[in-house]
Amino acid sequence: MHQDFWNSILQTYARKHGFSVSLLKGRAAYFCPIIKSGANIAPCAFDPLYAKNCRARQRCSLLQARRRIRKSQVRILNWWVFKYVDLGEEKANFRIFDEAHNLLNLESLLRVEINHSFIQNVTHDEELLDQFLDWEKNQLESKQYIEIKRENGLDFLKKLQIALTDREKQIALILNEKPDSVKLEILRELKNITDMISALSDLIENPVLSDLSFFFQREKAKKRVKLVVQPFDIAYIFSKLFRGSKNLFISATIGNGEYLAQLLGLKKEHCFYIHENSSFEKKNHPFILLEEAEKLSTSSKEKKQRVFKILETQSRPFLDLMKQHQLRGLILTSSFELANLMEELARMSKLRVITHTSGKSDKAINDFISNHQGDVLITPSGWEGISLDDDLARMCLIPKLPFPMMRDPIIQKKIKKYPQFLENDVMITIQQAHGRIQRNAKDWGISICFDGNFKWLSKKQSKSLEPWFSNRIHEMSGLEATELINQLIIALKSDLSIIPSKNSSKYPFSRMKKNDREWLESSGLIDLLKK
Repeated sequence: MHQDFWNSILQTYARKHGFSVSLLKGRAAYFCPIIKSGANIAPCAFDPLYAKNCRARQRCSLLQARRRIRKSQVRILNWWVFKYVDLGEEKANFRIFDEAHNLLNLESLLRVEINHSFIQNVTHDEELLDQFLDWEKNQLESKQYIEIKRENGLDFLKKLQIALTDREKQIALILNEKPDSVKLEILRELKNITDMISALSDLIENPVLSDLSFFFQREKAKKRVKLVVQPFDIAYIFSKLFRGSKNLFISATIGNGEYLAQLLGLKKEHCFYIHENSSFEKKNHPFILLEEAEKLSTSSKEKKQRVFKILETQSRPFLDLMKQHQLRGLILTSSFELANLMEELARMSKLRVITHTSGKSDKAINDFISNHQGDVLITPSGWEGISLDDDLARMCLIPKLPFPMMRDPIIQKKIKKYPQFLENDVMITIQQAHGRIQRNAKDWGISICFDGNFKWLSKKQSKSLEPWFSNRIHEMSGLEATELINQLIIALKSDLSIIPSKNSSKYPFSRMKKNDREWLESSGLIDLLKK
């Protein structure tokens, strides 16, 4: 969606000022004429030898897009940019990273998880299987997780890479000999194998620089074990990419910019920070922290029960307000268990609820947004990335701050390595959540936080707060909050100047205002692109 936005804006200026712009999306966005499906599982995506022999090369939309972008002066890419270094991105003179806060957790995308069935069904390697079972029986035993020594983990990865490469060659040979007999199951297997080989190559190359760690874990819910391989330092990847160029990082929630620079391996003296306020009317979008809000914790059964009772008492007046004024809303929870509680409370207020189980968020969000089903969307996975414009949602309830699982060994190690990581991450998530329900200048909405942890966290981590968010924070009692919301609703509903046009919901982003266009032209960005 962001790529489409930048493409539509820059194409206009490209025609006006005489430079070329191209867009390259993920492989799934391109149609493969051979398998009649997205090119993300096409054999050419994995085996260059097969690609050279492909009879549909001239009709391939993915190859055409890659040719265009190699010739273009301005390239719009996915933010996971280091995967496109073969396009010459390391030589770029200037880059724009939109939604740059995603770079803070980039190392999680390099994480590899290996389970018993993958080794058994894909590699068919008895030695690797024995090693895996040995870790499970003799070291993990009844524990939740153990950390494997790096040298032992690396030895396992190298053997796995060899086994996967052998299997990849077998499949590629079949595809090259009989290209007409390509089966979807084989392509999916090839995709899994080549994705894993690519990931293993990145990890094995720099184990020390990347602070590579190995965790053997037992999944509580599924009662399965897995080997988790994750780097904790990605600076070695990005410091090469950023060398000798200028980079503009953009985000409404960049968080602590100094921390981002540290993660990416950028020198302090090379970094400059610009914090802008929002042009949206702040009084139309308050963030309310209840004065009576307590520090909520669900670390034990007793604390969890207490939290549920507190939330039941404090949230009911706001759920009733949604029903009374016929407002649609969003409830963002920190767990599925909390989502179930809020669903029960919402139904008690006679609200129609849209929610989902693990891994089923897309359908629920689509039902709420596109099909206009339900009065309230309750989800643990919609803290960012969804756009609830205008009447799609007017209230956002945040029962509890989204702290991660503190017992997770990966979280523990990251906190130890980067002390500011946890608090910075939570503050970014809260600000992203607040932005789900105000998407244009005429939009309005109210966010309510029921967790007193926000008070101390916002003071301690003030560098992670953006100006546009800071001046929207109000601390008041529940009674004062309901009175304020009633007044806002009455005033805003009667204000004809903020009523959205009938077609406004068709656009994922607001159209650029005249002053925004003038700023873009006067900012020097267009001159830079012309050069």
